[in-house]
Amino acid sequence: MRNLVILSLLILGGLQPAYSEGHPDKVPDPSLLKGVTGLEAIQVPEGFEVTLAADSSLAPYPMCSCFDDRGRLFLTDSSGKDMNGEEMAATRECRIQCLVDVDQDGVFDKATTFVDKLSLPMGVQWYNGSLYVANPPEFIRLEDTDDDGVADVYEIIHQGWNVKNTASLHGPFFGPDGWMYLTHGRHGYKIETKEGETLEGLASRLWRCRPDGSGLERYCGGGFDNPVELTFLPSGEILGTMTYFTDPKNGQRDALMHWQDHGVYPKPNSVVDEMVRTGDLMPTMTKFARIAPAGLLQYQGTAFGEEYHGNLFTSQFNPHRIQRHILKR
Repeated sequence: MRNLVILSLLILGGLQPAYSEGHPDKVPDPSLLKGVTGLEAIQVPEGFEVTLAADSSLAPYPMCSCFDDRGRLFLTDSSGKDMNGEEMAATRECRIQCLVDVDQDGVFDKATTFVDKLSLPMGVQWYNGSLYVANPPEFIRLEDTDDDGVADVYEIIHQGWNVKNTASLHGPFFGPDGWMYLTHGRHGYKIETKEGETLEGLASRLWRCRPDGSGLERYCGGGFDNPVELTFLPSGEILGTMTYFTDPKNGQRDALMHWQDHGVYPKPNSVVDEMVRTGDLMPTMTKFARIAPAGLLQYQGTAFGEEYHGNLFTSQFNPHRIQRHILKR
């Protein structure tokens, strides 16, 4: 049986080589784990521990998660079927599970389906009593007004992001400026804003709007394939992960980015012609191989030790790892 480890525990459970002052952390030899599966197969540095957060029966195909102000875990759950984005948008077989730790022992033991008949929910954010979801081609708000664990309000805040595959709409990510941020891959869009403006284009974009949907605007963009997740530094600066800053070559493809307002980013593609720029395409922050970034977090605590405070952690699908990144100015 597959086990689910929530994000905070995944960070503990998959830490890979990190570099501090040029000295790599010691990581066990993977060959010693041949044939080992489950939690026992997860390599962790000394002092860290991995524990079970929920049984996979509560959400067999988990993707994205967030907590609400009551400690409930909202978890997007895929259908598990091999379909392209257009098929997912047409059949709508995904859902969001609401997990609760009934006996308060630190393990989630009950789940209700908060909402079903979703296309491919690729991000959830709890804010002010509502769950905001990227459900391409829609950005939606869900609310449970009678507190029965099931959403009875389904509000489409915006729609019009084209769906081709999983390189579609992600988020939202709540920024320190009070705006909701979204990311969308290079599949085109045509969106009518709350103010009556039509936004149309083909490039990959970072988006933002207020929680009520007003003020929708394109923050930055480029010719890359898929901007995945975002995090915000205490300064308000935006960091994020993306795929295809270059067509695969020299062992490189994906990247960690420092996103700037109105910045235009690689890879070179005809879609960048729709943007205003005065120089070369903006650089990457850290270059990766074909890792398929699947999550991003900045650690704000001190329980891991002061040396971890402010570090970034990326989850990487293809190499099955979580990697630590130490930021320096």
